[in-house]
Amino acid sequence: FFFFFFFQAEDGIRDVERSRGLGDVYKRQISHKMLLKSMQPGCGQIEIRKILTELSPPFISAKSWAIADGRTGQVLFGKGDSDKREIASLTKIMTAYVALRLSFALNIDLYHTYATASEHAASVGGTSAMLKDKDKLSLIDLMYGMLLPSGNDAAIVVAEYFGSLLLKPKPKDKKPAPVNTPQNEALNPEMAFVVEMNSMAKQLKLSGTVFWNPHGLYSYSNRSTAADLARLSSLAMRDATFRDIVSKKSYIAIGYDSAAKEKEFFWQNTNKILGKGGCNGIKTGVTDTAGPCLVTNIKLKAFCFIIVLLNSKTMDARWDEVGKLKEWAIERLRQIEKISKKSKKYKRKVLRTFKHI
Repeated sequence: FFFFFFFQAEDGIRDVERSRGLGDVYKRQISHKMLLKSMQPGCGQIEIRKILTELSPPFISAKSWAIADGRTGQVLFGKGDSDKREIASLTKIMTAYVALRLSFALNIDLYHTYATASEHAASVGGTSAMLKDKDKLSLIDLMYGMLLPSGNDAAIVVAEYFGSLLLKPKPKDKKPAPVNTPQNEALNPEMAFVVEMNSMAKQLKLSGTVFWNPHGLYSYSNRSTAADLARLSSLAMRDATFRDIVSKKSYIAIGYDSAAKEKEFFWQNTNKILGKGGCNGIKTGVTDTAGPCLVTNIKLKAFCFIIVLLNSKTMDARWDEVGKLKEWAIERLRQIEKISKKSKKYKRKVLRTFKHI
């Protein structure tokens, strides 16, 4: 026998737990109440409940994971998707998103505006776009350098450039606009940009997200949740420039060195499943404490998913687990849809989550 426990989550979404076989795995579902109410008494409720519990998720080594509707970022299924965890270079999704928003607001041409790498940026360590002190590249090239090879150096250059603009006084101001930097951090362009990242997180209602640097390295305080990252990623993927960048497997940039001589950069995407199984982005991440992480966008003919994995067991486990979750989610959604359509009281809005099917 199966036992079911239904309780109302804080955001109004129903959670279901099966007492046998899943342990502490919670599966968040979109609009359980609506699905069940749409059924005639005794007709579809038992079948829906059976699907929601019998089609158990595959074993996933990630400590937290989420499958979200790629169009809205709304979580369909997940485990520990509200747990706050370190996110390593997934931080750069927000860095890029904020930079793109600022470039639009300030009317900055990413292709013809150049930024120079500081000594601080060039010496940051970790994954790198191979920038040297005083290297000069266009902002669009720096975005590629940040998102493809996951360059921490490129992320700092981007943050310093836009942060310096945020600190510039407005025409009527005698002093720079006030910026509340994280505690014990001196006021500087990079931290001004980080404040903007946190402001954006608050604006987007990413309540489990906080940033202390623009790259995700050397900070236990850069944290988010699988659910927050799914929402952020769905918004970022709506931007054509962002979408184009993260879909590239490799990129060649032409910049200038400290002597103003042309310098070529070649970067490869760290996302090994890009172009496979419908994957068209978006970002990998790993540190010793965050573990291997991945956010990927899966676009198929009938479905569009954002899949988030935080702290997987191994680097390679991420690639296999994305495929497992994708197939499991598709099968589950199709079965729910099939049973829902049997009801005489069926309403199209019940399956608004699946309108792209």
